Amino acid sequence: MNVTLVEINIKPDRVDEFLEVFRANHEGAIREPGNLRFDVLQDPKVKTRFFIYEAYRDEAAVQAHKETPHYRACVAKLEELMSEPRKKRSFIGLLPQ
Repeated sequence: MNVTLVEINIKPDRVDEFLEVFRANHEGAIREPGNLRFDVLQDPKVKTRFFIYEAYRDEAAVQAHKETPHYRACVAKLEELMSEPRKKRSFIGLLPQ
């Protein structure tokens, strides 16, 4: 399992727009055959900070996700919404199998 944790910091006046843009990406991602999980989390103390927890079956599924229209549209729109560049960390998921 390939897991990515992405931190996204959004400009204060763009949070609602971010949620709309990311909802489309989330809804598309959870329908992908290789997707195991795609959670959008908000920091309870910093309302403009979000974490995306993505789990895919394998690297091929991750790459397939990056080719989807919903992913590309989301990434294209994110630049103008973010207050700083995204931070990504990749992991190998061990449990559950």
